[in-house]
Order: sequence, then structure tokens, then C-alpha cells
Amino acid sequence: MAFLKNPFYRVAGYTSLVWGVAGIVVATAIAFVGGVHFHGLLHYGGAPNGAWWCFVVEHLAVWLVPSVLIYLLALFCSRSHVRPVDVLGTVAFAQLPFVLLSLFMALPPMHEIVKIQSLQAVDRLLSDTTWLLAVVWLGAVSLLLTIWVLYWMFRSTSVACNLKGRNLWLVFIIGVFGGDILCRYLIGLCY
Repeated sequence: MAFLKNPFYRVAGYTSLVWGVAGIVVATAIAFVGGVHFHGLLHYGGAPNGAWWCFVVEHLAVWLVPSVLIYLLALFCSRSHVRPVDVLGTVAFAQLPFVLLSLFMALPPMHEIVKIQSLQAVDRLLSDTTWLLAVVWLGAVSLLLTIWVLYWMFRSTSVACNLKGRNLWLVFIIGVFGGDILCRYLIGLCY
């Protein structure tokens, strides 16, 4: 249980990088097969471009953009020597729950929601209770998995950059939420 709470005291550097990149590859493959696009670190759903390279670009951007922002900010905010491999590795490892998220988003009810228009979705939700319950359950699970990724990214930033307090929050918020905005812009160029 302690490992699930904060794995970065045991897994860092090249080990976390290898596991994280393996997770990114698996999540990308599942997303490609299921048609699940990651528009940013915190945004996912359908998109008009279903080319394989688009899925690769999305997952690379979701990993590299926040990693680079966190690393650059940590250079100014941390009193310790921050190694790029630690930041890249722990951020990649923190995104391992995206494998499960890709699986959940590729399930038929969620995949169907992505494809239909909003008015059609409302009609379907009001007419089919079973479908509504499936959508609510899958939505709750996807929200929990996203929270898990954010929690692990917070922990990874703390350990990889040796930050605490105000500096940790500053680097985390700008790195994650600024990274999400930048990812959305860069990934939007693929469509």
C-alpha cells in the first residue's frame, strides 16, 4: 500500500523511465485500438484524426511537455541538483494509470459517448437507464484514475526535484496545468 501511495522513494531514475516508457507504449497502443485521444494531460475523448502517428504524438506530448516544464522550473526553485532522467522517469511512471484509463475509455459505452453528438447523448441517457449507469460508473472510474495520475505527479515532482512547500506547489501547478494548456495547443495542431 505504501508503494501505491508514493512509489518514487523506491523507483526513480532509469528504472522509472523504463517502466514509464513501457506504460506510455502500452497506453498508446490501447488508445489507438480503442480510438481514445489524449488532447492534453487532463483531457481525453474523440478526435477527427485517427492516424497512428497522432496517438504517438499525443502521448509523447502528454509526457514530455509537463516533464520539461517541471524540470526547467525545478532548476530555479530547487536547491538540489535536479537530473533530467529523474524528472522524465518519474513523470512517465506517474502516468502509468493512463494504461487503465485508456482501457476504460475504450469500453463501448464511453467510446459511444465520444462518437455521438451532445443532443443525441442526452436523448440516449434519458431513455436507457442501464447505459446511463454504465456511463456514470465509467466516468467515475476515469476521474479517479486521473486523480491518481495527478497525485503521483505531485509525489514525483517532490522526490525528483527535492522540493517541499511553496516551491513544490508552484512547480507542480505550473508544470501540470501549464503543461496541459501547452499540450492542448500542440496536440491541436495534429488535427
